[in-house]
Amino acid sequence: MYKYKLYPKYKESGVEWLGEIPEHWKTIRYKYILNIFQGYAFKSSDYIDESRVINIRMGNIKKGGRIDLTHNLKYLPERYIKQYKNYILKNNDVIIAMTDMSPSLEFLAVPATLKNLREDKIYLLNQRVGKLQFSQSVNANYVKYTLLSYELREYFKSSGLGTVQANMSNDDLYQAIVTFPCIEEQQIIANYLDKATAKIDTLIQKQEQLIELLKEKRQALISHTVTKGLNPDVKMKDSGIEWLGEIPEHWKVKKFKYLFEIKKRISGKLGYDILSITQEGIKVKDIKSGKGQLSSDYTKYQHVYKGDFAMNHMDLLTGFVDLSKYDGVTSPDYRVFSIIEKNADADYYLFLLQMGYINKIFYPLGQGSSQFGRWRLPSDAFKEFQAPFPPQEEQEQIAKYIDDRLKQFAKLTEKATKAIELLKERRTALISAVVTGKIDVREFNE
Repeated sequence: MYKYKLYPKYKESGVEWLGEIPEHWKTIRYKYILNIFQGYAFKSSDYIDESRVINIRMGNIKKGGRIDLTHNLKYLPERYIKQYKNYILKNNDVIIAMTDMSPSLEFLAVPATLKNLREDKIYLLNQRVGKLQFSQSVNANYVKYTLLSYELREYFKSSGLGTVQANMSNDDLYQAIVTFPCIEEQQIIANYLDKATAKIDTLIQKQEQLIELLKEKRQALISHTVTKGLNPDVKMKDSGIEWLGEIPEHWKVKKFKYLFEIKKRISGKLGYDILSITQEGIKVKDIKSGKGQLSSDYTKYQHVYKGDFAMNHMDLLTGFVDLSKYDGVTSPDYRVFSIIEKNADADYYLFLLQMGYINKIFYPLGQGSSQFGRWRLPSDAFKEFQAPFPPQEEQEQIAKYIDDRLKQFAKLTEKATKAIELLKERRTALISAVVTGKIDVREFNE
C-alpha cells in the first residue's frame, strides 16, 4: 500500500481557503484552463410523450457525478436535432450542474462524464447544465479531480453560493483558483487518483449491492409471508386468483369492500397538519418553507386520523400507501379508508397493500395515462380487489414476524449506508489532499 508523504518544501498560496501549496506549484484561475458551454432553456411545452431525442437535465445528474438515464426522462421532437444541433452531447463529454439546493453544495460543478450513450438516441443539453471544454495545455483528468475537492466547495460557500439554492454563473467557476503543478505531475496525480478512487468505488459498490440485496430480501419476505403464511408444512389450496396463487387451506379470500370503508371527510377549514404520502410513508408536510408542491386551498383537503389508511391511488407507479400515525389532512385526490372487518389486523393489511404497489399487483387494474404519471386505481377496482384473509391471530403473528425481520434488515442497511458515507468522505478527503499538494504521490507507479 502506498505510504503518504509530504512535499519537501511548501509556500503560502496567498489564498486563505487553500493554505500552503508545494513550493514548485502555481495557482491559476479556472477561466484559463476550461470553458463552460451552457445548455438551452427548453420549456415544459417542448416535451412530448416519446422520441429518440432525450433532454439531459439537472435531474439526470446524481450524487458523486453519476448520470441516470433510466428514470424520469424528458423527450423532445426530432426536428430539434437540426434546430439545436450545437447542444448535442456525445460519449465522454463532461457535464456539470450549475444549480445546487444542498447546503454542502455536493452537486455544484461536480463533473459527470457521459458514458455508454445509446447510438439510436440523440441527447440534447438543457439549461443549468454546463458542458466543460478543457484547454489542451492541461490534463483534463487532473482538472476534473480538482473540481471534486473540498476546497472548491469552501470557495463556493465563501463566495455566497451556499444558500437555499445556489445558482452558479460561468464566472463563479472561472474566478475560482485551482492549484497547478506541471503537466507531467498532473498526469501522475490523475493516474494515482484513478487507481486509488477505483478501489474505494469498488468498496462502495459492494455496500450498495448489499443494500439492494437487503431490499430484495425485504420484498420477498413480505410477498411470501403475507400470501403463504409462516408454516412451510401447511396444506395449500388454489385461491382462484391469478396474482395470489396457492394459499394455506384454512385461509379465506375477501374483497376489499368487506375489509375497508372509503372515507371522504373534507376539513372545510385551515389549521391542520398537512400529510403527504411518500415512498417512505405518510409524513407531515412543511408548508412554511414553501418547498415542493403546494395547494392554493387546504380547506378542501380531507381528514386523516391515526389508524386510517391513506393511499396515492392516482399514480400506481410512484405512489404508495401507509397507515397514518398522525391526525391531519391530505389531498382530496387521495384515497383514505379504514378497517371495518373486526377480525382484520391493520398491520397485516398494510404489508399486503404496500406489496400491491411494490410488486405492481394493482397495476393491471389501473386506468388513465401511465406516461404522465396518472395510472390510477379506480374505486370500483379497489373495492372488488380480492385479498387473502387468514385467521386474525395468524394475521397478527405474520405482521409481528415481518416487523421483527424488517428491523434486522434496517440495522444492516443502516450499517451499510454509514459505511458508504465514510468511504465517500475518505474519497473526497484523498482527492482534496492530493490535488492541493498536501501529500506527495510523485513516486506512485502504475
